[in-house]
This record gives sequence, structure tokens and C-alpha cells, in this order.
Amino acid sequence: MKASKDYIAMWFDVRKELGISDDMSIGQMKKSSGEINWSNFAHSEMDGIGGVATILREHGYPCRNLPKSGEKQVPGMWQLYKLNKKFKKDKGYIPSKSIRWKNNYPCDNNNTAPIVNSYFDKRTTPIIKRNAKKNKVAYSTFLMWALNKAIADNLLDGSQNYYWFYPVNLRGAIELNSDTSNYSSGINVCLNNYITPKELQQEIKAKIKIKEHWSTWKMAHIGKLIGKPGVRYIYKKISNKNFYAGSFSFLGGWPLKEHNNPIENENEVWVSCGIGTKNYPVSTGIMEWHGQLTLGLKLHPMICQDVALTEKCLNDWKLNLTEDKNHNEFL
Repeated sequence: MKASKDYIAMWFDVRKELGISDDMSIGQMKKSSGEINWSNFAHSEMDGIGGVATILREHGYPCRNLPKSGEKQVPGMWQLYKLNKKFKKDKGYIPSKSIRWKNNYPCDNNNTAPIVNSYFDKRTTPIIKRNAKKNKVAYSTFLMWALNKAIADNLLDGSQNYYWFYPVNLRGAIELNSDTSNYSSGINVCLNNYITPKELQQEIKAKIKIKEHWSTWKMAHIGKLIGKPGVRYIYKKISNKNFYAGSFSFLGGWPLKEHNNPIENENEVWVSCGIGTKNYPVSTGIMEWHGQLTLGLKLHPMICQDVALTEKCLNDWKLNLTEDKNHNEFL
């Protein structure tokens, strides 16, 4: 599918008019001190994979062939409609997109907040992958399960159902003017405080099966028909009623396997973090750097005004990934 214009950018342009930054962050972290040399890129211009590639190219990494989706064709609207209708019939009750936080602080649309980052070394990262296999789930699913548990334990007001946004890369099925443009769509995954890794994987698979990421993609391109004024109107409407936990931003393994990458600097890793809004207040950045898992976390000022709480969530996330006692019960 050839597309000449990135209509995703319209949504971020509208948000910027409301004072919501669309800057995503990636940087080199010194292992010894935790000091980070940050670079930013605008989501209105590129998605997470595109942003990582853009910054790494500036540092001498070729990043020639960016990761692609396994899908090669764009489904039609009728197919998507039938799949969605069957899903709703089989699923029954579909929870509304709402969430209750322990704290709701008054704040404006400024989404600036401290980012906390950490990493696992080359010895510990494989242990996390083995833990995922023990639970018979994908690596990315296990990472998301551990994140959700940390957020639920520290930030949610009681037991409830709520949604996370789970990005899906569409490179390979569509073609834009640049390989770094917005090829990212996603699915809305319904979770709860006590979901198991297996249950989470079932939820993700169900949404991928009905191709919700393509419905999201097509809906996001409505600007082609209604223009920026229409997008502005819709955004204001949905932002007043749809609230999620946040966005799970898993960017995969870097650098890409190429013969002329720079020599690895054993004293640093690359870390990242997403945007965050009142509607998606938990921002994340998950990637591997030379086989070392790195985590980034930012909590919107609406739900957190003490970086110590952000650090607590990050530490719990790490413990959920590495401590057997937290997931043996799910084997």
C-alpha cells in the first residue's frame, strides 16, 4: 500500500496546539553513573522505531533495513467490520475505556515529568527471557505483564478492568515517503490488576486476530477525509472520555545486525521513553542494546508528583521480571 502523506502527524499537531509535547526520548546512559545524554524526536514526524533509527544513524549506525511486520496486505473495511462484530459477539461485555487512579492531581496539559531508566546486563537479560518461556508467553508479553503488575500495585485505586495501548509495527505492509515515518499503529488491550502472563497473551492474540491494529490505522487516517479541523474536533471529544493506563513502547533489539556498526562501548547502553498525556499517563521505553534489556518509565503529573514513586514502580517492574516467586504460580 503506497501512501504519500503521513496523516498520523495531524493528531500530534492538534495535541501540540493544546500544549501537549510529542517529543520521544532516546539517549546513551553511562552504566557507572546513570547519566544520560538525551536526544529527542517528534512523533509527528516519525514513530519509535523510526526515531531510534534516525538518532542512531547520526551516531554512525547504518540501520539499513528496519524491522518489518509479518503482514504483507492491508485488509479491507468489510473484513475488519466482520471480524470486529464477531469479536464483540463472542466477548460479550466490553469495558469502557476508563481507569481509576489512587491520585488525580490538578495539572494542565504539560506532560513534562522525570524519566527514570535502568538496564539489565548480558547475564541477567537471558534470565528474563527464560522466565517468559517458563510462563509459555512471548518475551514482549512478559515485559508488559511485569510492567502492568508494578503499575497496578502502586498506582491503581482498587481492582478494575482498564486498557493499555500496545503498538504494532506496520512496515512491510504499507509504504510511506520515508522508512522512519509513522508506521506504528496498535491495539487496545484490556487488563486487570491480577491478570496472568498467559491471560495477557490471550488478550493480545485476540486483538491481533481481529486485526484491530488495521482498524486503528484506518481510523487515524480519517484526516484524509475531514482535514485538520475535523481531527481537532474528534480529538477533543475522545480525549474527554477515553482514558488508558498508558502505552507499552517496546522498540526491539538494537543495533541492527550489520557488518559496519561502530564497536560496542561496554560502558554505556541506550535507553528510551515515550510521550505521555492525561489519557495515557504511563509512558515507557523498552529496548535491547547489544543484548541488554533497558527500561524507561515516566509518570504524568496528573497521577504522580514525586519521582520516588516513579522509581518505586520501575524497581517493582524489574523485580517482577526476575523473581521466580512472582510467576511460579502461573506455570
